[in-house]
Amino acid sequence: MPTARQSRVDTGARHRLIEATAKIMRDEGYAAATSRRVAAEAGVKQALVYYYFPTMDDLFVEVLRAGAEASLERMREALTDDEPLQTLWAMNSDLRLTGLNAEFMALANHRKAIRAELKSYAERVRDIEAAAVTVALRARGVDLEKYPPVAVSMLIAQTARSLCNESAVGVTLGHDELRRFMERQLSRLTGTPHEA
Repeated sequence: MPTARQSRVDTGARHRLIEATAKIMRDEGYAAATSRRVAAEAGVKQALVYYYFPTMDDLFVEVLRAGAEASLERMREALTDDEPLQTLWAMNSDLRLTGLNAEFMALANHRKAIRAELKSYAERVRDIEAAAVTVALRARGVDLEKYPPVAVSMLIAQTARSLCNESAVGVTLGHDELRRFMERQLSRLTGTPHEA
């Protein structure tokens, strides 16, 4: 039950602060996400940042958790598609999501709380991706010893993310060729069992 003090506080402010922080991190990088900047973006007073989040690390962790839960739910749904390998490729090729992830990776280099949260999230993602790839490969009669699902899922996800990270800084040499190569490999793995 909320206290009298909490009931007077704008109940949507916490959510707006989380959304504002994510937006600033995506658009300008994590270093731009100061309490003053976040409050201005959310349209609240700076004191509310610390009312809801005692430290900026607490705010960053909540941004990561909010994004992670939404992302995990989308991933669980999407990877039950008929073509989970292509879906995995498409999800990890989303510049908007990989950009925020890159900011959290950079932030994790400096903050233990973020590192721990990011590790937990990454392990959950890897489990979901590997399970989806296992089901897809097994259904197509692919030899799971020859093509370990966790290795296949990591190759798909990491290659797509690497292309996004390079594109974000303007590096595109070889990208078209690598995309075509990956599409051919994914087609081979998802083709008829004798093709794989």
